[in-house]
Amino acid sequence: MAPPQPDLAGLLAAFEGLDDQDITDALHARARARRRLEAEDAAFLRVLHSRIIDANRGFVNGATAEIGLMLGISGRSAEYLVETGYELTARSLVWQALHDGLIDTMKARKIVALLEDVPDPQRSELEKIAIGYATDHTPAQLHRRLVRMTCDEDPEDKQRQDALARRHVAVILAGHGMAFISAYVSLETAHAFMQGIDDLAGNPANADPYQQGDARSLDQRRADALTGFINDHSFWDVTVQVQIPADMLMGVETKGADLNGSPCTRRLALHLAWSPDARWTRLVTDPLTGVLLDTGTTKYQIPAKVRTAVRLRDRHCRFPGCTRPAEYTDTDHVIPHRQNGLTHTDGLACLCRYHHRIKTFEAWQLSTNDVYAHSLTWRGPLGTTATTRPHDYRPSTQHHPRRGRTPQRD
Repeated sequence: MAPPQPDLAGLLAAFEGLDDQDITDALHARARARRRLEAEDAAFLRVLHSRIIDANRGFVNGATAEIGLMLGISGRSAEYLVETGYELTARSLVWQALHDGLIDTMKARKIVALLEDVPDPQRSELEKIAIGYATDHTPAQLHRRLVRMTCDEDPEDKQRQDALARRHVAVILAGHGMAFISAYVSLETAHAFMQGIDDLAGNPANADPYQQGDARSLDQRRADALTGFINDHSFWDVTVQVQIPADMLMGVETKGADLNGSPCTRRLALHLAWSPDARWTRLVTDPLTGVLLDTGTTKYQIPAKVRTAVRLRDRHCRFPGCTRPAEYTDTDHVIPHRQNGLTHTDGLACLCRYHHRIKTFEAWQLSTNDVYAHSLTWRGPLGTTATTRPHDYRPSTQHHPRRGRTPQRD
């Protein structure tokens, strides 16, 4: 019989009973134990991934997707875990240092990644130096040391050119109608960017879109300066899609508004919905299920009207946990066109290109227990299953979320 598990109060009482030295020793012991488990997890995930690939006819992407379903995490998070497993187990010296508790996973990944382009045996020698340095330095200090080592060992400037080729700008959705803008640029450009933003932020004529005046912090002035600069130097042709419950427009409901697929407040939704530039699209929904409905066609080619209806119905890729917005997905015949000769919203679903490919070419099975394709059940190469449904347009206070996953093994 397994011993009873302690509750939080019992653990706190036990820890409070330790003296300072005991609790310090316990902290170090727990850190070493955790690092050992992380090292063993890396080896375990490498073996598991390889086994799913064998069951998946040699395809890699679907194997990672099934691990995501098993753990209840996104495909990207599963990919990170698998990559960590392969990276750490490919470098035995770094893996052993993690297993022995000398370094943690973050430091181990930095050593592997930043020394990746250095050839052996020189790489092994640099790994020894990096491990010794990492034991009593922070990840940031280790990163700087590794960059210094690779710069000194890169006389042809190859790594610099590779890094420049990866420059990009990205938008990351946040809550409350906000977003992060991420830019990966050269260091000198980044310094010039911040100097320019600070110059604009310090100008009394700096943009003040929210009319906050001198009450703004430096960070807020910088953000407003960037917004003002873009306004002054570009033409915006932006279509904003606001999904808003009908009863919110009437002043009854206060929850459930979205802006481009990201939750936003009632006030912002109403402001956009009633603005002079608002563009309205009628969305016909089933009042009982919350599923968006639309008419179809008998042609195999998907008309723009039907494609738009499917995207508005699903809102995201229909693979469990995938958050790829519908506008960037394929509209796929999940009920094959040859089966009923119809190209209709009820036989179509949004799948991002990644999950469309694993559904089409790999050992994944897709089924529905509905007359239509409203519920989709995915079955992975090792038998992991999960079911998704379209976006539910009913206010969140009236229903439990229908679009989700319940991974299980047959």
